[in-house]
Amino acid sequence: MSQTYFIYDEQALAYLRKKDKKLGALIDSIGIIKRPVNPDPFSALIESVVAQQISTKAAATVFAKLNTLCQITPSKLNALTIEAIQSCGMSMRKAGYIKNIAEAAENYIDFTTLTEKSDQEIIKSLPQ
Repeated sequence: MSQTYFIYDEQALAYLRKKDKKLGALIDSIGIIKRPVNPDPFSALIESVVAQQISTKAAATVFAKLNTLCQITPSKLNALTIEAIQSCGMSMRKAGYIKNIAEAAENYIDFTTLTEKSDQEIIKSLPQ
């Protein structure tokens, strides 16, 4: 599978250059940074939870362990215990959040259609 990278909007870069001359000079001298992104919304959210408050390298290691334990899908994560998720190297609280997200994704939220919906439509689909 090929790596997906963040696509920089030229209009946004021009705006940043104009608003902040120092930042503009850095953008011009460094150039575009190839920043990998996870194109799957569900997996990206799980990866984001894993990465909170730890180094990038540690987050990559923990996420890789979780991905080795099971495929990062709502049903596969729901099949695991919180303790099994936690054993990949994260806190019990993060493991609980991941389990709750997986449950919501399996029962309430269709992550494959999120980009097609407004914020209000997504909020209405959540349980009260």
